[in-house]
Amino acid sequence: MANILQVQNPTMGGQGIGSPGVYPHSPQTPQIQSPDRVIPSPPGENGEQIGLEVGEGTINFESNYTNFIQRMYEGMQLTMEMEQLLFTDGVALQTMGDTEIQEVLTQLFTEMETTEPEELMTLIESQQQAQVKFSGELFDGLRDILNEKISPSFRETILDFVKTYNNYASSEHLLNQMESLGKDIESLLLPSSRESFSKLMEQLDKNAAPGDIEKNTEVINKEIIPFLSKYVSKTHNYGAVRTASVLFSLYAVKYEAGDKNVLQQLFTKMIKNGDFRMFFKGDPEEALQKAMENLRPQSEKAKNLPEMLTKLIQKGTEGSAGSESVEKYYKVLNHLLMNESVYMPLLHLLVPFRYQDKNVMSEMWIDPDAERDRPDAAKKQKLFIKFSIQNVGNFELISMVNNGNVNMQIFVPPTLTEPQENISRSIQDIITKNGLRVSTMELGVLTRSHRVDEVFPEIKEKEKGINVAV
Repeated sequence: MANILQVQNPTMGGQGIGSPGVYPHSPQTPQIQSPDRVIPSPPGENGEQIGLEVGEGTINFESNYTNFIQRMYEGMQLTMEMEQLLFTDGVALQTMGDTEIQEVLTQLFTEMETTEPEELMTLIESQQQAQVKFSGELFDGLRDILNEKISPSFRETILDFVKTYNNYASSEHLLNQMESLGKDIESLLLPSSRESFSKLMEQLDKNAAPGDIEKNTEVINKEIIPFLSKYVSKTHNYGAVRTASVLFSLYAVKYEAGDKNVLQQLFTKMIKNGDFRMFFKGDPEEALQKAMENLRPQSEKAKNLPEMLTKLIQKGTEGSAGSESVEKYYKVLNHLLMNESVYMPLLHLLVPFRYQDKNVMSEMWIDPDAERDRPDAAKKQKLFIKFSIQNVGNFELISMVNNGNVNMQIFVPPTLTEPQENISRSIQDIITKNGLRVSTMELGVLTRSHRVDEVFPEIKEKEKGINVAV
């Protein structure tokens, strides 16, 4: 059988910006100089101000990667959990659940319905596009440059650009987070202050384009944060209101750091460096434009499916699917959030769909550059796909694509009655029609599910090389 599971050891010197999830989405610590923008801390025993401690207690930060690996192992049953959540519990809730959850499920199942193979490809591509932020020619090139021996100042410029781009690309998400926090804060304020705060929040432009931060930043810095600061000082509410206000400030600082003008300045500074012109292949301006275009979903499905799924999980954690199911929804939520880990080196997609009257739950792990340790080698892409077809069984596919040549292993359910030669012939026909060539193809019976670290051993090996500084 083709040795698809074997790959080269990963680079330990840094984290590749070409991979999703490399940069955390948690807010950065704000540098607030103006007294009006400081959320007061509760007084200590002697009246002194005590700063906010994030993550109090004894924490061994060097063990974070071990914790990530453990959570990844725990999430290996995610497809089965989601299949139960949607296609068993969800179908029942469509007729027996409360009105709101019935409506969410109906919309979700509508988004999952596909009638043609082209629709299925559009669905998968839209979900990939919705998740990939640091992809494409620009970030592949920047990752290659960071692997070269460049000056510390140039390296810092590149990283500053990437951080700013991350904030820029997260603008809509950050505005939504601030809006949600604003509603929480409003419900916590004294009744006499709620209307005033609500009017301030209404001044925010929720539809502002990415990077157009000037108007919203002015409202936040001159109106909202000073209001919260004065409220905490006046009421001495150092509990929930202050905590939510600090979180709001953190998101506000990250939002402000996504200024499109700053992004353009850093980009110009970066590409004018002599080393950039030496190492970057292609047109950087065109590559940046493509990266910007990738931030805009090509179809409504790129937004609707995740939105409906999020609403369903939210309703489930609130108990709308029954109190006995709350823990199940939280478990799924925690496994999904693993994709946001700073350590996630792979593209991870979860795509439920319905095709030819059958429910399918699919999960994909993709490494777009499996030979990143060998810059002289041809680019290879490795894929690990798990999918379960209603009334048919579980399948797994492991594939390496190298310059148009495909090496593939397919594992089918033991109960599948279709002759293996028919399956092999059909798959080879599909691959050939898509302009690829089949080098090797092996079929086997799925006796146990493969773990992600077996297919991508570099995930486990990185534990030896990654250290976390907080």
